[in-house]
Amino acid sequence: MNSAFHLVTVKFILSSDSGDRMEELKKVEELIVSFFCESHDFNGIPLRQISQDLGLEYEYSIDLVKELVKSEIASIQSSSNPHIIGFSHHKVDSQLQVLDHAKTTKVESQKIGVLEILIEKTEYPICVYPTKILLEKSRDLTIFGNAKYTTQLALAEPQLTFRFFETDVLERYSNDPRFDFKFHDFNGSISCQYDEDGNPILREEERIFLKSFGLGFDSESNRVVVVLLRDLSKLSWEHQVYWSTKEIPFSECKVLEDHFNNVILGQWITSKSMFSALIDEINAIYKLTASIFGTPLFLKEFDGQDSPKNFTFFFSPTSKNYYDFINLLDKLLSENINKSFFEGILELEELKLIDGDIYERVRKGTLRLLEEWIVLSFRFPDNSYSSKMLNPLKKVRKERQTPAHKVVDNKYDKSYFAKQKSIMEDCYFSITSLRRNLQTHPDAHLVELAPYLDKVDVKYF
Repeated sequence: MNSAFHLVTVKFILSSDSGDRMEELKKVEELIVSFFCESHDFNGIPLRQISQDLGLEYEYSIDLVKELVKSEIASIQSSSNPHIIGFSHHKVDSQLQVLDHAKTTKVESQKIGVLEILIEKTEYPICVYPTKILLEKSRDLTIFGNAKYTTQLALAEPQLTFRFFETDVLERYSNDPRFDFKFHDFNGSISCQYDEDGNPILREEERIFLKSFGLGFDSESNRVVVVLLRDLSKLSWEHQVYWSTKEIPFSECKVLEDHFNNVILGQWITSKSMFSALIDEINAIYKLTASIFGTPLFLKEFDGQDSPKNFTFFFSPTSKNYYDFINLLDKLLSENINKSFFEGILELEELKLIDGDIYERVRKGTLRLLEEWIVLSFRFPDNSYSSKMLNPLKKVRKERQTPAHKVVDNKYDKSYFAKQKSIMEDCYFSITSLRRNLQTHPDAHLVELAPYLDKVDVKYF
């Protein structure tokens, strides 16, 4: 240790001449900037590479980097992946401590065939970056044109930070069949469609691949769309301009914890949205009734992996979208009820007085049949329970009639968020209650259902 210390001291003394030191600092600065600007992914230069490229003693090169850090010319990242600026720029004092500790980092040589590779013996290597202050003075940003988010990365903004947008930013893609618009519970992706020969059907400037977008909330708890800056930077400048028109100041917003844990921490999402949870309940009732009674209560099951585009949190609060959602919800519930299920149990038709003593035979509606069957099949302490259980489904059916009976002007109103949440929550509890009552049947134990149905963390927003 003493010999190493003296070696550093001698090197410092030999380089203590102000002119030489300033020249060395300038070379380090230029190397840091050129490496960052010429990299393909806005990467920082590995700390040890600075001494190797400039022919400097390693520990002395660290002292030079420390001076640049103190002057806010350079900044470091130290992590399992320091090759991009991840989440933030660290405080100067913290950076200086990390750099001092790096002087003790050793390297070992490993041979792979004829190649010899030097590997640092540390879990947290270091890369050095130019600061935004330096880049604004030294970098030509005109090459990025109107690509706002690429420009931000070119100015050393952290890549794994989020930007926030109004939910209607997705309308352009969800309403255009040329885009492949997919979403799951709390996230989604966008890409362009290809023809049968594998060629994109959109012009180059219109093509898009957005790896992931997620759910967040503004200061008033309204839903917003969140996207990593890194993913935004890969969009064409035309799409970046479009997204920038829908951006919300990130100081007013937050990311849904489930999405953050999945995208940033790599954790599995164990909770479910109220949309997926409702589909799970419909599928469970389908299996229970098909097994117990030989005929399923619902006409079909649904694939919960790729939900219909209106059945989602990513819902722009317009009257059109709301009534499209109501229409879809009614199809999943009331229209999906299988009338054949009630054959031989209930009268499927009734006589309706139309004039004097003239009656017309009419078919009973699906909700009417279901309510009669529930009254016949279960015993409740409150006779009104069956009606209360189905009230949410009746409300959906009633809401669906609004655009059918009058012209509804399309309007934007964030209150539709709350209306969607309320009616979805009520329908979920209604269908869950029906499933739980079905599970009291003596033969229900023969039906294997997902064990998480009564344990899952369902999210309502």
